[in-house]
Amino acid sequence: MTGGQTMGGCMDLGAVAPEMVLAGTALALVPVAGWVRGRWCRLPAVVALLALLVAIGLTAPMLAAPPREAFCSTYAVDPFRGFYQLVIEAGALVSLLSLASHFRASEQEPHYPVALLMATVGGMGLTAATDLGLIVLFLQMVSFPSYLLVLLVRGDRLAQEATLKYFLYGAAALAVMAYGLTFLFGLTGSLNLRAIGAGLAGADRAWVALAFGLVVVGYGFEMTLVPFHVWAPDVFQGGTAPVSGFVSVVPKVAAFAGLLRFLLEAMPNGLAAWPVVLALVAAATMTFGNLVALRQTSLKRLLAYSSIAQAGYMLMAVSVSGQVPEALPAIGYYLVAYLLMNLAAFTVVAQVERMFGSDSLATVRGLGRRAPWSATALTLALLSLAGVPPLAGFAGKVFLLLAAIDGGLVWLAVWAAANMALALYYYVAVIAEMYFRKPEHAGAVATGVGYTWALGLCTAGTLVSGILPSLVRNLANLGATMLN
Repeated sequence: MTGGQTMGGCMDLGAVAPEMVLAGTALALVPVAGWVRGRWCRLPAVVALLALLVAIGLTAPMLAAPPREAFCSTYAVDPFRGFYQLVIEAGALVSLLSLASHFRASEQEPHYPVALLMATVGGMGLTAATDLGLIVLFLQMVSFPSYLLVLLVRGDRLAQEATLKYFLYGAAALAVMAYGLTFLFGLTGSLNLRAIGAGLAGADRAWVALAFGLVVVGYGFEMTLVPFHVWAPDVFQGGTAPVSGFVSVVPKVAAFAGLLRFLLEAMPNGLAAWPVVLALVAAATMTFGNLVALRQTSLKRLLAYSSIAQAGYMLMAVSVSGQVPEALPAIGYYLVAYLLMNLAAFTVVAQVERMFGSDSLATVRGLGRRAPWSATALTLALLSLAGVPPLAGFAGKVFLLLAAIDGGLVWLAVWAAANMALALYYYVAVIAEMYFRKPEHAGAVATGVGYTWALGLCTAGTLVSGILPSLVRNLANLGATMLN
């Protein structure tokens, strides 16, 4: 192969067209956000929305594209990457709509689209990276803009405290992960995941286990796995509700995709006994999240612990992904369902928070009479999170449980089912506040076109995905194809 051919194979710009659109748009909006005034403050959000739609259009064909590598075997172009990037882009789009209404006519209005787009690019890159250096880079790219989003309201003391905790925990977790990645390079002499997988076959199991444990710290931080979850409740409460919704979805989806690629390409099942380790972490995560959620009176903290528990359910299928073919489609389906129901819940909390300046449980008392549409959307989202049929969360939980059973983890499936029954209590408790308690606050909720679209898309998606699960399941099946 000639030098020119090698360079051409490495510089495959078409492989990163969606990322280039979003990154280029974010960079172009930096000076715009600093100069716009008055009604022009809406311009960055409109441009960001258009960029996300273009990126979705460029990403969709990857679902049917033959798997290949780009940029000198450091970046994957396969249906797996296409599926998870579509989920991330959808999460960013819904979050943008909610943020547009939440910060309308405020100081933050022109600025949040820049950070949102850059975090989205980082998440998209993490789904495709097959090189250790790029994995660290994209984890940083999804994290740092997320810190800025949490601190959008700079004068808010809770936001300042949350951002500091988020940054410190994130820096520590990613540093530990990077240290673990250096062990993998030292053991194999390669930065490529598949080359590492082949090179570890004859490596010392103790060193492989150590490297695996250190790497999981970084992914576990983004996925809010126990014991790396401690930042999430304070950050979710300190950030505004739409930002908390974004942080609860986009980095988590990216981390799940990144962890799956890392495990399946670099860590064959026999190495580091990772299926057993992840199964135990899944059991601890779902149990801790559900138990602590029972005591919460802040809606954002309740949803934070709910998000931790949901990560535990999904990790259950991750632990058998190397041996059960249906595990990857189950995870993909549930991440779509999780995106829809979680962002719907956070959007209603955003409406309440903007109207009353609080996210306490008392603010939703009597919401069924004061704001029937918002109360209905929140009810459906919570019931879906609880796994009540015929909503998307029910089908998703069934797929996860079946994957665990097929993988021989019957005990974990039973444990998860018990956790799902436990979680039903605190979800129904919020619904009871909305319909069976007298309101303590006058007025309905904040309104806006962005809120309406976000709720409409998420609620419709939750219903359709639950009634016709094969629609999303078929896409998830396509997205289960990785590099050969």
